[in-house]
Amino acid sequence: MATKLLDFWLYLYLGCIYFVPLVVIMRSQATDGRFLLRKMLFPLEYLIQLKLEQATNYSRSATRLGHIFIWFLSIFGLMIATLPLYIFNEPYENHTTMLMFIAYYLMLAPISFWFQPRADRGTKNR
Repeated sequence: MATKLLDFWLYLYLGCIYFVPLVVIMRSQATDGRFLLRKMLFPLEYLIQLKLEQATNYSRSATRLGHIFIWFLSIFGLMIATLPLYIFNEPYENHTTMLMFIAYYLMLAPISFWFQPRADRGTKNR
């Protein structure tokens, strides 16, 4: 029973870092075609991209530095996913596939936004 409950936790965690931001993006009125593929693959990172652009006044270098910093913080995202496994003394081997998927997803998402097209006046989100 605990294994199924913790499987549910990992799927819920993945849903929170993928499906919830995807719904937010689909409901938004902003039309930005710069990151179409990356926007659908990594919606949480795309929302972070928008907030970083607004916070840094569309500075490319500051936004890129923000994504590099977020890459280091994404390691802690995996720690949050494994916390219930540690608390309930559940062996990690039972959930290796999902944990590896979450780890690679959290590591690849910021790297995919390190190299980005230059924003011009027509593509800036308001």
